This record gives sequence, C-alpha cells and structure tokens, in this order.
Amino acid sequence: MKYVKVFSLAAGMLMSSMVMQAQTLTEVLDHYTEAMGGASRLKALKTQYMEGEMVLEAQGLKVPIRKWVKQGEAMRVEFDVKDTKNIQVLRKDAGWQYMPVTGKLEVEEIEPVVRRLMLPQLDVTGELFDIAAKGKKVELLGKDTLDGMSVYKLKVTTAEGFIGFAYLDATSFYLVKATNEIDINGRKAELVTRLSDYRKTVDGYVYPGMTEQSPVGAKIRINHLEVNRPAADSLFEKPAVK
Repeated sequence: MKYVKVFSLAAGMLMSSMVMQAQTLTEVLDHYTEAMGGASRLKALKTQYMEGEMVLEAQGLKVPIRKWVKQGEAMRVEFDVKDTKNIQVLRKDAGWQYMPVTGKLEVEEIEPVVRRLMLPQLDVTGELFDIAAKGKKVELLGKDTLDGMSVYKLKVTTAEGFIGFAYLDATSFYLVKATNEIDINGRKAELVTRLSDYRKTVDGYVYPGMTEQSPVGAKIRINHLEVNRPAADSLFEKPAVK
C-alpha cells in the first residue's frame, strides 16, 4: 500500500503548505493593521475630515478640496474651481452632485456605474482591515518588486465580485499601490492608485499624504486631516440649489 502512504504524505504536505500560506497572509494583514494605527483605533474610527489640494495635470489646475466621510455611510466632497463651488454627495444607496464648473446649474444624480466605483471611499478604515466583516476575500500572491522596493502582492475580491490587486511595502506594510479593472459604459480600463508620504495624526491614525491616480491624471495632497470630528447629517442631505 505504498501509494496510500505517498498520497497521504503528499496530502499532508499540501495541507501544511496551505496552513503556512494562511498564517503568512494573516501575519501580513496584522502588520498592515498595526502600521495603520492598530485594530482598536481603526474600529473606533467613525468620521474623517480632510482638507487638501487636487492637481489635475491635463488641465494644469490646482483645486482646493474638502471631504467629510461618515464611516460606511456617507461622503461629501467640495472643490472650488474657476470661481465655482462644486459638491458631490455619496451614500450607500444614492448619490448626487452639483457641478456648475461643467455649466450645469441643477443638482443631478450620479450615474449608478460611477457611484459603484466611488463606494469604496465610504470606508476610511483601510482597504485590508477587517476583511471578513466586509465580505472580502484576500489572497497572498507572494513577494514582488515595485520601484526597487520589496512588496507583498495581494489579490483582493470584494463582496460584489470586483477583483483588484494591492501592494504593501514589505518593510513598513503601508499600501503603496492598488490596481482595479473598471468598466464605464462598456469601456474598460485599469485604474492605478499610488499612495505615499504616510503621516500620523495626533490620535495615532496613519494615512497617506499623497494619492495619485492614473489614467485619471489626478493627484490629491492632504494638508490637514482629522478623525472622529462631528459631522452633521445635514452635510449629506441633497443640496437645495436654486
């Protein structure tokens, strides 16, 4: 019955390998969580307020931007450009915008496909934190090299079935790059997000000071960030614009 022993040995090695991989993934995610401030801080994160500057390279514009987020519930973004105040409001099940910079002086609904792409912005606790509760599946694909640095490459599948890839600095465990396939009205593209200049608030919460996205060609630099600052529900109500 040698074949039984060989089979058992092979099965045992396979199971051992799977367990080791699971442990390694758990360790990587634990290091990531600690790097971002720790599980207790992230679980206590209810709101986030940000002020910064958005650079639109194609237009050569630098735009002041403000953002309020209620964790998992709603987001409001304001940006001033060409003497206009523009607003986007997103909730889990709805979204609208007032964009006079485009020549439209009425509040309009955000297209469902665009709203779905924006929904991850409602989660300010981190792409890879508490993945089970968020219905995500994460696989560790091993180590890679990015811009000369060693990184962990992870495959992330959301609860909705969207697949993306996350790259963590193997030393700091900060998220330095994320890629996602997007489909807008039948046009597919790869959205690449780069994150850098990580900073820490006085509360010990860590965040990237610079975010760059391509092919959008937008950079957002955060100049000020607060967590758990009260955010009135009226911020997320549909703006009554005359």
